[in-house]
Amino acid sequence: MPEGPGAPFPGVIAHHRGPSRLHGHAPAFHEATVVRGEPASHYFRASGISALAEENGGLCTFWMGQRLALYQITNTPVAGEDALAPSTDANRELFGDFMGSMPHDHPDRPAKRAAVERSLGNGKFVEGLEPAIRRHTAAHLRRAAGQEIPLDDFTLSLTAYVDSMIPGVLDLSLRPLPEYLHSAEYGRVVRGFFDLASDVISNDNPQAMREFDVIVPFVRDLLTDNFESLAQAPASNMIRRYFALWERPFTRHSVATLDAAQIKELGTIIVATYDTTALSLMWALGYVESTPQVKAAITAEARGGGGNGRCPNSGSSLSVTDLAVLEAVRLGGSNPSSLWRRTTTPFTVHHRGAEVTVPPGTMVWLDRRQANRDPAVFPEPCRFAPANIKAIARSERETVSSLLSRGRYEINSFSMINAERNPRKCPGRLFSVRMQSLVLQELYGHYTVSAQDVDLQLKRHASMPRPARPGTITIHRDTGTPREPIR
Repeated sequence: MPEGPGAPFPGVIAHHRGPSRLHGHAPAFHEATVVRGEPASHYFRASGISALAEENGGLCTFWMGQRLALYQITNTPVAGEDALAPSTDANRELFGDFMGSMPHDHPDRPAKRAAVERSLGNGKFVEGLEPAIRRHTAAHLRRAAGQEIPLDDFTLSLTAYVDSMIPGVLDLSLRPLPEYLHSAEYGRVVRGFFDLASDVISNDNPQAMREFDVIVPFVRDLLTDNFESLAQAPASNMIRRYFALWERPFTRHSVATLDAAQIKELGTIIVATYDTTALSLMWALGYVESTPQVKAAITAEARGGGGNGRCPNSGSSLSVTDLAVLEAVRLGGSNPSSLWRRTTTPFTVHHRGAEVTVPPGTMVWLDRRQANRDPAVFPEPCRFAPANIKAIARSERETVSSLLSRGRYEINSFSMINAERNPRKCPGRLFSVRMQSLVLQELYGHYTVSAQDVDLQLKRHASMPRPARPGTITIHRDTGTPREPIR
């Protein structure tokens, strides 16, 4: 669509006028995403916004009601963090004093981020967890063997159980998280935490807010039920680290007297640890089970790589399984299809040899579903193929950690948008990806796996990127692959 009246940066950044002269895209966007339940990325594609950006160097503008929006379809940073509002803008009522709701220069944010990143973002720490992850994964798989289980239940229960049991992360071994996931009292909120939160934020739904408040008694019960295991947890335990940040001793009295903001902050950390990994793992299994060649390669590697998941004689630090997990993160991931943040100060965009000043109050949108399928970056952008991840490796020494570093922008599945230097990139991303790789190695190394009725299109009326139909999974122990002892 050609530029017309209202184009904010004529001759520099293309502008999409939208179907309404007065309201731009706001009514049509609401109808598509809220009423019909389509992912935001689908609207941008159907409306022509995505195509306009593709034709004009990856950027275009549009009006969302009276608000200017800058839309991006490539994974390159356009703004600095200091020009952007927090990634969970003004949601203290939902998340308490969670680091994601704090401005970039808040004095408490670095310590809160470090409480997670020193453990789940530390390569040496994560490597030390691998035997425990394998051991508890194996125990859970033995219990699940022989049953036909919905794939989303399978990945959620497995991830929540392993995260509860491995030492030094959550240490909820007395009453593991799956017991709460299946409870009538807490199950709906604990299983749909981020979907429910998005319903509150996007749709201004008071009923959802009342439901969301169940997170407070849930977290208090979880801490009380697991008090003894938490009291003996290693120093790396994230719950204990938050008590230290609050300068509170970990006692029963302290647990009982936490205020609602502290409880919600802690609940956000706990749920994010298992929920986002479970969603990514569901995509990984769905894609692997739908791609026979990749499944065969992962199975051969898991059964013939000496138990360490590395492809013999490959000369690479990345295993086939690592590549498959990262590829599933690229295509599916655990963030909504399109995300935005509000600008708080003016900033300059350099585009095609010119520059413009973007004003405060602008919505900076990243269509991450389209950006993660950039044909200039990935040779087979719309197909599940580990070769897409090989294409972004800069050397044979590339590792999972280096591919996920803050300075890498090829895959946006761990950030709201790609801000310069990525200071809000998920601090637990290394743990999430490595855990998924280890789970797949245990699963395909010792079981025959069958998935049925999987539809990998995006589900409607879901704020998080969920398969339209996750289907079911059945696993059977392969007696021809005896387990080696895990030390």
